[in-house]
Amino acid sequence: MMRSIVLTLMLLACSFCSMAQAPVLAVNRVDKFTKELIKQTSLYSIKEGNALKLHFNVRSVDDNYYLQFNVPQPVTIKKGTEITVVMEDGKSLKLVSDNDIISLSEADISKRMIVCTLDQAEINTLLKQQVSAVKIPTSNKGLVSVTLPAKDRPMIRTAMLLVSPKLTAR
Repeated sequence: MMRSIVLTLMLLACSFCSMAQAPVLAVNRVDKFTKELIKQTSLYSIKEGNALKLHFNVRSVDDNYYLQFNVPQPVTIKKGTEITVVMEDGKSLKLVSDNDIISLSEADISKRMIVCTLDQAEINTLLKQQVSAVKIPTSNKGLVSVTLPAKDRPMIRTAMLLVSPKLTAR
């Protein structure tokens, strides 16, 4: 009886620990070869119900900022693909993929990040408003569309501020 109560409490505690947490600064280092200052947030997971839909993180290398996405399914995305980020006011922000993604199986999906370089106008938009949806066109799965729940909408802004606390919308 006592063992089952302890086991139940442990399982309950583990399930709470596995829930998504806000992004935190995971990397803050100077590259020893290029001497670039690299800051990157932890990977943040976005779920719809119990289904995992999208991961993202924000990375800064010196004064360059990158928004990186990972779709947790085998997808093919070509360099130059326009990713649509829908803001809370309904306007769309078009981000361009800087790399090719070819995931052939479930085994390699966690290694494939879609990298989007951010310019100052895109940074300003992401700092001023929350993101309500992300739409990623793929070659093999059609359009992957993720609507962010209310609790996840400010997370891209939070991640942007983590990689550079001095970053403000102009």
